[in-house]
Amino acid sequence: MSRPLAPSPLFGPAPIARHTLYLEDLAPGADRLTVEGPEADHARKVKRLEPGQFVTLLNGRGLVADAEVMEARRALVLRIADERVAERTAPAVDVWSATPKGPRSSDLVDALSQVGAASWRALDSARSVVEPGDNKMARLERVAHEACKQSLRAWTLDIHPMGRFDDALAPEPGVAIVLADASGEPYRAKGAARIRLIVGPEGGFTEPELQRARAAGAAMCRFGPHVMRIEVAAPVACAVVLDAEARIHPPSNAAPSQAG
Repeated sequence: MSRPLAPSPLFGPAPIARHTLYLEDLAPGADRLTVEGPEADHARKVKRLEPGQFVTLLNGRGLVADAEVMEARRALVLRIADERVAERTAPAVDVWSATPKGPRSSDLVDALSQVGAASWRALDSARSVVEPGDNKMARLERVAHEACKQSLRAWTLDIHPMGRFDDALAPEPGVAIVLADASGEPYRAKGAARIRLIVGPEGGFTEPELQRARAAGAAMCRFGPHVMRIEVAAPVACAVVLDAEARIHPPSNAAPSQAG
């Protein structure tokens, strides 16, 4: 039987903040769990976790568990008190954007994770400057995991390889394609299960790209009065989309599982 717990930020208001652990190997039905390595070291040395305290566990694939610390020595021994599988945010917003230079790409992924985007894919357009290599993509995966813990999101932001601009315009059933551009109208809810949000480089899209987007039926939308850096523009646009869609999507409307 699950032990009654005070509500946590994930399920509602909480009197105190809990420490969160991101454990990719967390599986449903576990009774006890031993955590070693960096997660355990951080929890023990930095967060000063002690027996009797409760933590929130996430695996990034929807499983959320409440666990009691039984031992906090070299390893953490946890008793699973309660668990649930959270639905994905609906609609799912798949962001295709140019990649910012340097550490700003980490800021982009961190902010998209906090806002609630379903996925991010680097966009290869005419004025794109940065092509993220394997090392950068691996680092962005780690940023997404850390952001998952910080924002208490049950599903990790999916990171996908670079895609071409014309691929971003390819039609797909149940997917509304939205291109961010100052020439467009303010965003209006589309009612689709998935939204593919295309955000260009700071130099913008070329006129031929805009013409191809219009021909493909993409909705041209503006998301603010000023020119924004990529790491600001993409999360802002994503937040506007989610807010508008939330007004017509019931909470139980789960998005299809595919992304990109």
